[in-house]
Amino acid sequence: MQIGDLRLTENNIEQTIREVRADRGAARFVFVVDRSLSMGGGKLESALRAIDEESKLLRTDDRVEIILFNHNVMPARPLVRGEHVEPSGGTSLRDAVSSAASHDRTYAIVITDGGDRNSMTSEEEALRKISSTKLTLDAIILGNVSRFLDRAAKNTGGSVAHASASTLRQELHRMILDINSRYTVIYQSRGNPSGWRSISITPKHRNLEVLNARKGYFAQ
Repeated sequence: MQIGDLRLTENNIEQTIREVRADRGAARFVFVVDRSLSMGGGKLESALRAIDEESKLLRTDDRVEIILFNHNVMPARPLVRGEHVEPSGGTSLRDAVSSAASHDRTYAIVITDGGDRNSMTSEEEALRKISSTKLTLDAIILGNVSRFLDRAAKNTGGSVAHASASTLRQELHRMILDINSRYTVIYQSRGNPSGWRSISITPKHRNLEVLNARKGYFAQ
């Protein structure tokens, strides 16, 4: 794929694409893992085991971190392989996702049962925070649907998958391979004020298809 193959608009104003990269480049990966009581029954154990194995698909120069959360959110820290964590407590999903936001190129992969009972951060506050950064959110849900995660993934160009404890590793494997194969489109925004800027990327040729892309971002 080349620059001339795509058309990119921001708030319906066409932008000049400077570069299209097939290599995503080195990035920060953050696994945001729900360790609440509802992640018992083997779900949390399966999540940590899947991360141990499938994170080996990442580049050697990627920075790999983990955020564990229940009703409390632990700070992001380097991944420790073979770690054992007991499920306990409530769920602060929106607080945990918000804490992963960074101005570095970041891929946040959330693994949760989808509930949120304890967050202080509202849905709109969390969406605004992550949509103002270079974060792409993907999620694997082991249970109920999550409107918040659906919106967060759509805004940032990620995806949401549903799995069980037995299929979680398979979904994570597929998700990381998908991230590794994504293109990066580089452009300089022009002609728009601060606030929400919607992005539309469309192919110029019939033999191309854009399967997924970031839907926009908040500009200060």
